[in-house]
Amino acid sequence: MLDTLIFCALTVSLIAFVLTLIPGKYDKYTAVVGWIMLEFSFLLMLPSLLEEGNFFYPMLAIVGIPLIYITVKRLLVRDLRILRLTYAAAIAGIIYAPFAMFTVLGNWLISVVVFCIRWVFDLIGFQYTMAAWDMFESVWVIPGQTYGYMDQIILGCTGITAIAILLGVIALTKTSWKQKIGLTLLVLVPIFIINIFRNVFVIMAYFSQWFPWYEDVFSHPTIPGYASFFWSHNVICEGAAFLLILLIAYLLFRSSPGLISNIQEILLVYRDDLRSMLGKGPRT
Repeated sequence: MLDTLIFCALTVSLIAFVLTLIPGKYDKYTAVVGWIMLEFSFLLMLPSLLEEGNFFYPMLAIVGIPLIYITVKRLLVRDLRILRLTYAAAIAGIIYAPFAMFTVLGNWLISVVVFCIRWVFDLIGFQYTMAAWDMFESVWVIPGQTYGYMDQIILGCTGITAIAILLGVIALTKTSWKQKIGLTLLVLVPIFIINIFRNVFVIMAYFSQWFPWYEDVFSHPTIPGYASFFWSHNVICEGAAFLLILLIAYLLFRSSPGLISNIQEILLVYRDDLRSMLGKGPRT
């Protein structure tokens, strides 16, 4: 039931964002609906994310509440800077949605990632078996069990989320198509390659139990040896992925100076409005 509600909220959000791309007097209202439903879907995901021991995305969802308030307030007065941000979100949604909504397309992308991970494992001689087409299993069994550690590759393991977000950022740039293609390659290639090695690291760390720290605290009722997965996936790789996005964003700014001014304008809006909410005046 909850998964259906999340899916419906994301679908409504995507439709609203796409409608915002159509110029007209109602675009500010569709933008408002898009942002509210997106935040609503993230809040609905909080229980499952917290159950998995993932604290990064829940933190973003909670921090997003005042930001959504500012966004809605600005959109209702048709702030063109926030509308441009909404256009970027719409582009990101259009890129991501087909992989999330159409199982065949999502499974194809997952299969490409699985193939690449297997290629790396075979290259370095790391032993594994496949419990399913998308699930890796260790060759050594879990103590007290008859099966090995398992790690399933899902859509979130493909890097498509980060790619979609950064391609949405590229959409903010007023550059030629040739420059946009160059910026797209700057995003696609490094994220895809680094994401493969991220998955390789997580699987090796989990199967080999590299980080069995605080097992009593970071445990899971259905995932044995979860502490190593938690530290490798939820802490080390989530943090590294965030730094990677910042690095690529910096390279985008260097490659497209016009993008810097667009992003700065948007950030200043939120900075000043947050200061106003805290009873402070805007910086000069």
